[in-house]
Amino acid sequence: MGTGDPQRAMTALEERMKVSTRDAPVDDPRAVNEVLALLDSTWLDPVAHARPTHYNIATSVVCNIRCVFCPRQTLTPLTKEDFGYLAADYFDAVEPHLEAALRTGMFGLGEPFLNPNFFEFLRAAKERGTYCMTSSHGMSLKPRVIERILDHGLDELCVSFDGATARTTNFLRDGANFETVRKQVGDLIRRRNERGLERPRVHMSFTVSKYNMWEMRKAVRLAKELGVDLLAFSNLVLDNPEHAHVSAVGSRVYRWNLARARRLAGELGVEMATFFQIPFPYREQPVPATDASVRYGCSEAWRAMIVERDGNMKPCCYLDESFGNVRDGDYAEQLNSDAAVAFRRTFTERRFKNTCRGCGQFAALTDGATRGILAKAEDRIASGPFGAETRVLLAEKLRYFRDLAGAPASAE
Repeated sequence: MGTGDPQRAMTALEERMKVSTRDAPVDDPRAVNEVLALLDSTWLDPVAHARPTHYNIATSVVCNIRCVFCPRQTLTPLTKEDFGYLAADYFDAVEPHLEAALRTGMFGLGEPFLNPNFFEFLRAAKERGTYCMTSSHGMSLKPRVIERILDHGLDELCVSFDGATARTTNFLRDGANFETVRKQVGDLIRRRNERGLERPRVHMSFTVSKYNMWEMRKAVRLAKELGVDLLAFSNLVLDNPEHAHVSAVGSRVYRWNLARARRLAGELGVEMATFFQIPFPYREQPVPATDASVRYGCSEAWRAMIVERDGNMKPCCYLDESFGNVRDGDYAEQLNSDAAVAFRRTFTERRFKNTCRGCGQFAALTDGATRGILAKAEDRIASGPFGAETRVLLAEKLRYFRDLAGAPASAE
């Protein structure tokens, strides 16, 4: 099998790794997929050789609270198709491929626990061995839901507070109740600990705006009181230009409050993280200069997949790119649909979209870093839990990528 026939190697690997059709799989599909994903991370080939390692599946676009700055209130008009629950047959099309995924998020522009099929989706995903995470506004965390969360093995739950006092939270999250959410999150953590479980990791989400940035230190104290595993600050994403004044991004006051919160978190032993999101998606993003001698790409374009409530597949929530729809045929084939390959080619041919160039996921990759990735893949192929035939096929893929990179093969 020569290096000029990568598709044959790819097809052979895919057939060999379909453990859902085998009683006794030869190799762990996740281990194989991790090697292929590592090769894809060189951004050398617009064809993705791995199945996605990260999924975000929009289980619900239904919500029973009205957050003031949520896109549900600020994006107009939203059609009836924009609301509802993910249909079970859409999830069924993706579910077999979760055997190769590292992480599966069950999110959406709504409350996931309102979907009557949510726990069936979670059960099926966990049976595939993928790490599962979701989010909640906290009002759904009644005793019965808490027990089902623990019974089904959810790995991570992010609960949105967006305030550390009742006055702020109840204003920003109309329909939620601060005291109810605080009690129910505390109940979840208490029941988890009583049952001797380590999961789910419970994250407290705090989206910073000018309305709540003065409560960031109080949020740290609340996180300590509840015993959450992580306090996550992120900036507000504003889809309506009329709300631009609410953003705290770039202000000295925000940086000052963030620094104070970080110091207090260190003193109290609270794990804290910050995440940057594009604050104004409707604006042209500042475009950084690029170096002609360096290759650029985006890990999300090769490794991630968003499946929307209507079955639409896309790599990124900031772009209106569609790779296809899960209802339109074989899901695996659509991962390398014409649209998917064309999108990745904007990176391999240096025809970068401005939105991509202004995004934090847009990254540079030097020739030295590429050689390091290929060497790491070689080590994994040699030491991984693979049968002889699979190891030969993976080595063939490695040679193909070395040819693309112009890198010499190591001595065998």
